[in-house]
Amino acid sequence: MIERTFQIAPGIGAKKERDIWSSGVLTWDDFLGSDDVCNIKSDRKKRCDSYIEEARSLLKEGDSRGLCDLLKKGEEWRLFDRFRKEAAYLDIETDGLDRDSLVTVLTVHRPGRTVTLTHGEDLTAETLQDALDGCKILVTFNGKCFDVPVLRCSFPNVDLDIPHFDLRYGCAKVGLRGGLKPIERILGMTRSDDIMDVDGEEAVRLWKNWERRGDAESLRILTEYNRADTVNLENISDIIYRRLVTDYVGFKDM
Repeated sequence: MIERTFQIAPGIGAKKERDIWSSGVLTWDDFLGSDDVCNIKSDRKKRCDSYIEEARSLLKEGDSRGLCDLLKKGEEWRLFDRFRKEAAYLDIETDGLDRDSLVTVLTVHRPGRTVTLTHGEDLTAETLQDALDGCKILVTFNGKCFDVPVLRCSFPNVDLDIPHFDLRYGCAKVGLRGGLKPIERILGMTRSDDIMDVDGEEAVRLWKNWERRGDAESLRILTEYNRADTVNLENISDIIYRRLVTDYVGFKDM
């Protein structure tokens, strides 16, 4: 999708972008190779060309952050397919709902590797930074409002300035609203019996059982719940990305 995105150029919005696609100009190369695109005047076309050439250079360099700076707010999802191999799927558990809440358990799922870190054992700024090393796009559910602000408060030296595909907003754009688990059910995804009924409130209780009484079973269930939240994001992101392409922006030729 990123190479088919024209909203990076000045004055091109969603409708104009669809008009460009309908005219047969489907990629950056098509745009740059055409003298006349949807009756865009010559001077304006040159300005658009310069933005697209910059974006093409950034993409060639694998610079997801530079590309993100060119995108409109809320359109970071357009980077996902190009950078999915360098994606990090992240979810945290905490002992409360405030930004200064304690991060109790955290999972970073990457293609081929899943790392779970626990407060008091192995969760540090260094281990978190290592888990995110090389990440080109961050994928969460409601992470823009909760996970990332909490992590910035707890680990201010960790680099979290990463292009962010928040599935809460991506799902809403394609008509799927509500929490993560209801959306999983709509998409036909299931969880094990151990964690079927665990929610945020129960996650806090499980942590307190571990912290106060050393209840290893509570920690096991909490960890399994957190890992399921995170690993499932990979499957959800693939489904939602495709719906964003076809249903939200209206690009059908994929």
